[in-house]
Amino acid sequence: MERIYRPQEVADQLKIKKATVYELIKRGELKSAKVGKQIRISQDQLNEYLTRTNQKKEADIFTNGLPPVMDIPRFSADQASRQMDYLLHTNGLIINSQESRTVELLRSLLIQRENSLPLLHSYMNDYNSLYSLYYEKTHMALTCFCFERFEERISQISHFLPGKEAAVIHICTLKAGFYIQKGNPQGLNSLKDLCRPDIKFLNREKGNGLRIYLDELLTKEKIDRSFIKGYRGESLSHMSSANAVASGLADVSMGDLSHLAAYPQLDFIALNKASLDLVILKSEMEQPSFTALLETISSREFKDSLLHFNGYETIYTGDICFTSS
Repeated sequence: MERIYRPQEVADQLKIKKATVYELIKRGELKSAKVGKQIRISQDQLNEYLTRTNQKKEADIFTNGLPPVMDIPRFSADQASRQMDYLLHTNGLIINSQESRTVELLRSLLIQRENSLPLLHSYMNDYNSLYSLYYEKTHMALTCFCFERFEERISQISHFLPGKEAAVIHICTLKAGFYIQKGNPQGLNSLKDLCRPDIKFLNREKGNGLRIYLDELLTKEKIDRSFIKGYRGESLSHMSSANAVASGLADVSMGDLSHLAAYPQLDFIALNKASLDLVILKSEMEQPSFTALLETISSREFKDSLLHFNGYETIYTGDICFTSS
């Protein structure tokens, strides 16, 4: 059954006020339905709003471009306003990523540093994040790619940045795989099981690192995608993937192990490790705002915060490699 939300639950998810949810509904930006006298928002209606909002953000970034980092004015508001109302300010560092939790951790620690600028989060998949960095429409990309050997992540990132030299700062490794029902009642054991007619699969968005990895595996195993029921469906986040399986909308989807903490009714089939990396153009590395960012990533407080997520490893957190130009 599809998940249905009250306005307050939507406000909690989007981290906005309940009154703002009603305003979005009034303007027609967020669709809803009335059950008796109560307003309710379905998961599909919420996903539609989020997708439309993300597309608008992406279009705005590509249209307007960015000033060089050195020309961004210093932020002068007090810390409370800086933390709560950062989206109201145009001066800041835009970070593109689908990894909201890590961005929030960075933001909360970064505001304590003297030369920092606020992080403005643009929600984009891994491909579009690096595409934006290539065209210098964003300041940095936080990517998550699976790898067989640890060094392969550098060549994978380099592939999206031809002619650019970038710094790749390692954040952590995590466990990527399939979300399935508790106890694996469908008996899913291999990729070929995705082709079974009784299995409903929910894929990840095109350009997502896990989707890219899955397509590589399917090609390697010579599995015909047309036999996978639900291959063309797309989930925009780990949480929505886990929620789809938990609610019975799908039998299997892909995501990060750590999100199972919120879904005790699910199990996990590990596929591979994935590397969460922050990518910055090398030419910007000496800017004070980036120096503050790198210091934050290397801090013990940031590493300890990441370890709260099940399956996260921080052995190489803060290590820097460079792509070739």
